[in-house]
Amino acid sequence: STRPQHSTRSTSSASPAPPHRCSAMQSDDVVWTIINQRFCSFKAKTRTQTFCRNQYNVTGLCNRTSCPLANSQYATIEEKEGRLYLCMKTVERAHLPNQLWERVLLPKNYAQALAMIDSQLEYWPEIVKHKCKQRLTKMTQYLIRKRRLRLKPQPTLERVHKKVEVREARREAKAEKAALLDRSIERELLARLKQGTYGDIYNFPMAEYESALDAEEAEAEAEKQRRAAEEGE
Repeated sequence: STRPQHSTRSTSSASPAPPHRCSAMQSDDVVWTIINQRFCSFKAKTRTQTFCRNQYNVTGLCNRTSCPLANSQYATIEEKEGRLYLCMKTVERAHLPNQLWERVLLPKNYAQALAMIDSQLEYWPEIVKHKCKQRLTKMTQYLIRKRRLRLKPQPTLERVHKKVEVREARREAKAEKAALLDRSIERELLARLKQGTYGDIYNFPMAEYESALDAEEAEAEAEKQRRAAEEGE
């Protein structure tokens, strides 16, 4: 007797491929090729060097190791309101742009901050730790200088009203001309009164008239003394 032959079919599905490593998941070389050869909005070229204006750049230079966009694993130091933070980026958070950077508050003590960088970046490349420590040193120094400048007395700046100054100068010149005209008219009137040109036609205030005469006599006396001094020499 012949037994029916049953066809056996494997029901086990193929197992998923293991996840790629960070360097394979993120095509950093492709990103750097585009940034370096084509266009980057953070790039600032000068005659001698090319700088990067990205806030997360650890050195401020535009090169392969310092670019925060072309490195899946990156770390830098950021200053916010006088406090320093260690910012770390890993490829596991690449799908969450709002959580891409992990910020760790560093202590104010410089030695403790260095120790925390060593502990947080324990398994990171040495070049990344070295650049973060360099940036920490520079930012600590400028924060110290910033605090010292706050304690020093700062000069206060006042607004210069140029139009008002020009207007006041013009008014002073006009007032000076009017005063000179009034003095010349007063002298001419006194001269005419002495000569008796008007006679008894006008009644002048005696107080002002006598003060004017006294002032003129004082000027005449000063002129006589000056001439006598010149003749004595």
